[in-house]
Amino acid sequence: MQISKKADYALRAMAILAALPPERSVQAQEMAESGKIPIKFLEQILLALKRAELLRSKRGVGGGYRLGRESRLISVAEVIVAVDGELLRFLDAKDYPEFPGASGIVQCLSAAEEATNRQLRETSIEDLIRQDVGDAMVGYGI
Repeated sequence: MQISKKADYALRAMAILAALPPERSVQAQEMAESGKIPIKFLEQILLALKRAELLRSKRGVGGGYRLGRESRLISVAEVIVAVDGELLRFLDAKDYPEFPGASGIVQCLSAAEEATNRQLRETSIEDLIRQDVGDAMVGYGI
């Protein structure tokens, strides 16, 4: 199972922004090139992230996008929900048929779903970039 391309691209955009000083804005085209994201798709994603108040935008010279709040306060789960509408689902247990082993399948996949989504809720955008940029670049306030 994979996350959607939309969620992947949204996480790329958020990580790119999180690695920047808070006073710096980045234009969509620059993010698209840096993250290898199709620009038309990125524009839709940025709009969804802005609606969810995860991003701020500024028009005009020196304009672009920046995080809506500190990267340590934005979870991976929030980004996924903003663009996909929900976290990962492995199985719809209420419509699952009954047969020998069915309850074991439901229990196993439900536990996996819960563990995965807990990890997404507990991981911040700051956590994603820390490995690449180190502590010196993270934790900026807005």
